[in-house]
Amino acid sequence: MTAFKRQIMFCCRFTTAVLLLWLFFAGQTPVKQWSSIGIPWQTVDAGLSIAEIAGPYVSKVADSKVTVVKIDPAFYNFEFHLSTQYDSVQRTTREWCEFAGLTAAINAGMYSLEDHISGTGYLQNFSHINNPVFKENFNAMALFNPVDSNDKPFQIIDAVGEEWKTSVQKYHCALQSIRMIDATSAAVYWHKKPAIRCSMTVLAIDKMGNVLWLFVRSPYTANEFINFMLRSGLGIKSAMYLEGGPEASIYLKAGEKEIEKFGSYVSYSHPSNDNEESRKMPNVIGLRKKLR
Repeated sequence: MTAFKRQIMFCCRFTTAVLLLWLFFAGQTPVKQWSSIGIPWQTVDAGLSIAEIAGPYVSKVADSKVTVVKIDPAFYNFEFHLSTQYDSVQRTTREWCEFAGLTAAINAGMYSLEDHISGTGYLQNFSHINNPVFKENFNAMALFNPVDSNDKPFQIIDAVGEEWKTSVQKYHCALQSIRMIDATSAAVYWHKKPAIRCSMTVLAIDKMGNVLWLFVRSPYTANEFINFMLRSGLGIKSAMYLEGGPEASIYLKAGEKEIEKFGSYVSYSHPSNDNEESRKMPNVIGLRKKLR
């Protein structure tokens, strides 16, 4: 090995060591990154698996773990349950599951702080329109329950330009929110300053067509979580933000397996890990096992 090569190797090792020390003293101790074959999936039922993996880094708040629910659309149907279709009453994810007989539920995006029942972005469930307004800069659209059964059962498309309007017309259910990973599997970084750290729920699709629900209680920024998803080994094709803080929640009960997770921390508005109960919300995405 030449002296030049030894010098290059030393510089690389020194730079890596400095980065690791910086992350440690910044309270951002790196954690293990899983490969696709190393993710500890637990099969709950045919087409339904759960894993708990290390988050972007070791947070000073909560357990730094990300809960991932993987759903095969061949075995499960996705449903919106919107309070405006019923009695305008908010329910926890557990209560929505009990109310509608669902296997699982997660946030159907953010909701208006003015009326507490309308989605922040466009939200449609068959002929029922919860929010008819397409929100500017909400450039992700989740679509499911296709009009034509030959179309993909679940998609996340980029709501940029005019083509997405045609896609929306092909599906009975549509949810608009903020992109995290676009339809080409590229990061869509958020530029809001200062960056907000929060608990969060995220909706994603992997490259095999499985739908992923992700929950994390420890607070991370959107960009930290985007980078985490891209290198997590989950094989994520596209992803969109659902909810953050105490309202971020997920519930699942299938056979003997039951999980209930809810968030807490939001920079500036609720910088605390003290939330001890699942918040009520107006709208959820529900999961129902198909009859086979």
